[in-house]
Amino acid sequence: MGQNQVVRGFLYFVGLIFSFYIGFLVANLFSEKFNYSAQITLADISNILVTSLVTIFAAWYLSKKLNEDRYAKELAINDLKAIEENISSVVDKAHNPGGDIIGQLMPLINQLHHLLKRLERTCAINGKKVSTDRIMNSFLCFYGCATNFEDKPLNLDLIISYGDDLIVEIRGTIAAINKM
Repeated sequence: MGQNQVVRGFLYFVGLIFSFYIGFLVANLFSEKFNYSAQITLADISNILVTSLVTIFAAWYLSKKLNEDRYAKELAINDLKAIEENISSVVDKAHNPGGDIIGQLMPLINQLHHLLKRLERTCAINGKKVSTDRIMNSFLCFYGCATNFEDKPLNLDLIISYGDDLIVEIRGTIAAINKM
């Protein structure tokens, strides 16, 4: 406890000396005479023009770059949303099985595979590599479970579980894309 007070007192003393030093420097700056000239030189005009042009160019470039980045993110996010809708359809069918469950699930799962491939290509085009490895690993577990036709009937609880895991991975990827 005593050491904290010594350190605090020392820091207070150093801060006090530093503030006096800054005050001394500021006082010396204001003691000199200030010269004002009502003339505009070519250097003043060129300085204003160059500064304005650089600022306008920087603003244009930054806004263009931000719009391009946002568009690239939206493409990937829209693909992820389509994949999530497809998975939700599979999970809904698994919750309410009717008739030929395999015939109902297979078109949705095949469509899901195509959507995932499109997502990988979209992410590669944008220049920013969005990691789809975790999504693909979850998909492979989901796909293996949903296409395991040796189990009669299909293990719908496992399909629902893997589908929910895949949806969580997709939402995590959407959050990661938004943070980029």
